[in-house]
Amino acid sequence: MVTQRNPASPAKRTRRGPYTRQQILNASLRLFSERGFARTTVRDIAKEAGITDAAIYYHFDSKRELLEALVEERGFLTSLQNLERVEAGLPLGEMILWMSAGATNLMDANRDFLRLIIMEGLGGDEAALEQHSRLLDLWERALTVVLERYEAKGELGAGHAQGLARQVIYTIQMSFQDSLLGRHGLSAIEADERQRALRNFLGPALERLLAGTPTK
Repeated sequence: MVTQRNPASPAKRTRRGPYTRQQILNASLRLFSERGFARTTVRDIAKEAGITDAAIYYHFDSKRELLEALVEERGFLTSLQNLERVEAGLPLGEMILWMSAGATNLMDANRDFLRLIIMEGLGGDEAALEQHSRLLDLWERALTVVLERYEAKGELGAGHAQGLARQVIYTIQMSFQDSLLGRHGLSAIEADERQRALRNFLGPALERLLAGTPTK
């Protein structure tokens, strides 16, 4: 009797080297960014990567799973896990500015991918909206955990951690989206200069936000 194996099982996927998987992810990112998620087919990705449709399904069950893998590959989840471990060593304002600088750099380094997630999500694509919501929810949870440590130290009023986390994330996200849309000339300058300009804008904005946050 021959036992059939699920072609999507993790055991089978690991038999092929990581190079093919990376080919698929690279091709997917290029095409999703150029054409949009909904308008890119598995066949398009296979052609771009120089492989067969079957090779893609060997590694991924669907385009949705491909998009999820891209989110993981870009380093967002690792960065959010690291953020959640941050202790309340720095003063609250310094920690917020430090976190926002790291977030700005990571987001700008992945601006094409985030443009895809944000714009496709706003356009009603369920897969893109799911990943966008997933990242924001994880970010809010991680920052709330850190801010609760400041509550425990008495540097932030009790019960304000989650609300402040949402306001900080909203401020960072809106500033980044302005740069994606080319406002204030932020899309035309070099990456280092653009990231510095974003940080320079966010600093005073976050300081004003913190100034209105209760500390007791």
